[in-house]
Amino acid sequence: MKKTIRSLCMALVLGLALGNIQPGSRVYAFTEEEETYIQEAREALQTLLQERPVMALVYLTDRYVVRSAPNGAEVITVPSGQQVVIQDVVFTEEYEPWVQVQLYSQDMEYTGYVERHFLACSDERFLEWEMLYGMNPGRMLMTVGDGVSDYSGVDQFPESYRAALTALAQAHPNWIFAKFDTGLDWNTVVANEIVGERSLIPASYPEYMQNGLYSKSWAYASEDVLKYYLDPRNWLTESGIFQFEQLTYNASYHKEEGVQNFLNGSFMQGNLPDEEITFSRMFQEAGNALNVSPIHLACRVYQEQGKNGTSPLISGTYPGYEGYYNYFNVGASGSTNEQVYVSGLQTAKDRGWNSARASILGGADVISRNYIAQGQDTLYLQKFDVDSSSNGLYWHQYMQNICAPSSEGSNIRKLYAEAGALDNPFVFRIPVYNNMPGTPCEKPVQSFDIVLTPPAGYTDPHVYLDGVSYEASVKNGSYVITAPDGSARTAIMYQYSDSGVPTGMNVWLLNYDKTCYKATEIPELRDLLTYHGFSIRITGRSGIRCKTGIAVETRQKLLGNGIQGYTLKEYGTLIMNNANRGAYPMVLGGQKVSKGVSYGTDNNGQHVDTIYEKVDNRYRYTAVLVGLPVDQYKTDFAFRGYMTLTKDGQDITLYGPIVARNIYHLSQQSLNMGLYTEGSEAANFLQQLVDDADALGQTADSN
Repeated sequence: MKKTIRSLCMALVLGLALGNIQPGSRVYAFTEEEETYIQEAREALQTLLQERPVMALVYLTDRYVVRSAPNGAEVITVPSGQQVVIQDVVFTEEYEPWVQVQLYSQDMEYTGYVERHFLACSDERFLEWEMLYGMNPGRMLMTVGDGVSDYSGVDQFPESYRAALTALAQAHPNWIFAKFDTGLDWNTVVANEIVGERSLIPASYPEYMQNGLYSKSWAYASEDVLKYYLDPRNWLTESGIFQFEQLTYNASYHKEEGVQNFLNGSFMQGNLPDEEITFSRMFQEAGNALNVSPIHLACRVYQEQGKNGTSPLISGTYPGYEGYYNYFNVGASGSTNEQVYVSGLQTAKDRGWNSARASILGGADVISRNYIAQGQDTLYLQKFDVDSSSNGLYWHQYMQNICAPSSEGSNIRKLYAEAGALDNPFVFRIPVYNNMPGTPCEKPVQSFDIVLTPPAGYTDPHVYLDGVSYEASVKNGSYVITAPDGSARTAIMYQYSDSGVPTGMNVWLLNYDKTCYKATEIPELRDLLTYHGFSIRITGRSGIRCKTGIAVETRQKLLGNGIQGYTLKEYGTLIMNNANRGAYPMVLGGQKVSKGVSYGTDNNGQHVDTIYEKVDNRYRYTAVLVGLPVDQYKTDFAFRGYMTLTKDGQDITLYGPIVARNIYHLSQQSLNMGLYTEGSEAANFLQQLVDDADALGQTADSN
């Protein structure tokens, strides 16, 4: 009789392949003998299903209408990736197999029928049953292009998934990729997964991946690192794909030997405490009984307990909880070690896990019953609860560690490779979200690059970070500077005339979020400090004066409600020997730098507010360097205006351009310009400065 049914299948397949029979055509009426045979096959299926459930996924379609009978009324429309439990298989008179399934959606149970070719199933018992009884003729119609089967499911995914999936499908033609259409907005998922303590990373990870410490061992994940681990496209690789594997049991490649090989070298390489059974045998028995991959169970305990297994959760000796074990860390949570131990062991005590065996069987049952059977049937979904079949969304997660799915998946893949099982018909349930970024979210790397887009006319490549000069590179019209660390608070660029005179100043505030810099331009602070030239003393002691300006309106704002929350604390002028600038930064409080305060508290503790003059609606303040000896008349001295602002108790200092001059050249310039009448007291004073400097130079030359 099997030969009869198989012959029927082959005839049907040949007819469809040649185009003689159209899909859905009425091609055969079963004989009584064939009806009996089909019933025998269905009874064999029921025997199989009584051993343990068989799960499958709806795929090869965006939406599928589950019906009350083959071609019957609609029961519910489900998305691609919907998990179902197989109940029976029936055939239409056209010999089309329809599978009766049970499913959950929004915590409601439904039963209906799905066409067989819209289901992806990796349960080898069911696949062997189909092969034995010839119950899936459509499978024989698959076509192959570029080494990728039509049944692989690759074409159902968005474009940004396909290249990586195609490479995997070409390398492993038996693999099936089921798109899981979550129906969720990407940004909404990110916002919910970052809430509270849902998403953690080890505290040993770089600080730029963290958003503060949760405990001694764990840190809150930054949003960028969460996006990286959450984005399924980052894991469509040989080592990453197994976090999407359906975690059901298959005896042919879920072998005890492979589990044992994985456990060798760990605390689980031998027997359970006080038991005559190995850990590998225990995981094998639990997986077989509960229809869960024993490799998954072994990897999960390894992930939770580490290689050495020193946690009090599995010691059996923790005070108050002697004799209780929790190998899977079920219910173990808290921000301190003690909270984790007590909550986990109280769970073990409540569930009666008073031996290692009881703990492993009980923990495996929790995974099977509360997660796999509830739609969270992959490592990814046990961490990121984006399946709404049961228990709502986001909160029903097995673990907080966002790195766990990729780590466990990599271990599982390694085990399959060692067992030579990578070409088995795995089914991978891969989530897709609405409004995802066009390309996969990159893993955050620490970058101290600062990107600035200056106003028109700002072409000088030097950018000042907190007053210190850095040379920028120009990329696509933006200026890029690499800061030495993440502490920079301000960036300033200056505009210059063709003759090199400073004519403009543009200000950005900087914020470093542990991953990268964000620069915010502050238009209200543009031209905050302006250069207004030098003058020279024409009587008394030799001296040189530099003038700096600030807009009257800007000063009023800073003394009132402030700008961007910043108010005025101090301003003045910095002075230093220009030759020292190569070794010492010219910043407030810097070595070899002196200052004169024009507004604020001076060196004597007195409040000062000295305005030199008001020109073109700008206040000008000055600094004067006096009493220089003749041997320093030709020495360039650098002057620089500065202003300190404060906000919420934190200060920032903004710096004007640096301009250097010497007494000798300023005196010559004043004389050459005829600013003072020849023979006048002022002209004679300036000429004496020039003559004294030249005489000193000649004496030095003759010596």
